[in-house]
Amino acid sequence: MYLYSNTFYKMRDYHTSSYQFERFVSSYPASEKVEEIAFLSAKSYYMLSPAYSKDQTETKNAIEKLQNFLNMYPESEYAAEANKLFKELDFKLEKKAYEIAKQYALIAPGYTRDFNAAIKSFDSFIFEFPGSTLREDALFYKFDAAYQQAMNSVESKKEFRLKEAKEYYTSFKKAYSDSKYIQDADKMALSLDEELKNYSNKS
Repeated sequence: MYLYSNTFYKMRDYHTSSYQFERFVSSYPASEKVEEIAFLSAKSYYMLSPAYSKDQTETKNAIEKLQNFLNMYPESEYAAEANKLFKELDFKLEKKAYEIAKQYALIAPGYTRDFNAAIKSFDSFIFEFPGSTLREDALFYKFDAAYQQAMNSVESKKEFRLKEAKEYYTSFKKAYSDSKYIQDADKMALSLDEELKNYSNKS
């Protein structure tokens, strides 16, 4: 059974190997091979995870399987590799969420970009992945979306949006004062200040 299950894995038939490995674990829980097979079962699911740009159902499934393995065998010799695979998959979900938010700002239906959707998507990303390595990028592009929206806003909403964009700039600079984006952000903030002068003169 061990050799039979492993054959599918080595042939890269990961759908079948994951199924056969799980059958082995449930059928032979006392086997000396059960820990290895449980890991290979989870790894089979990992191998089925597609590129981040595609549907991530398989990725979420693989994360669950790896987490189950780590919960069951926290001291396993395979734990380090399982953690590494888990982190790779988790980053794939981060990348997917980040790119979706970015696309709202950069890719438009028709002639107008959906800046509100971009801002909300970046907010959701930052909330869902607070420790992400993409957090700096997300905060900058959130500010950039608010900046673009404010600078191209209808007059009735412009002052509010300019002030809101400035708040996003302040939050970004406070968190990442030495960011690779800071020069661009500073220039954009100066433009916002220039626009806001028009409203201070009116009041």
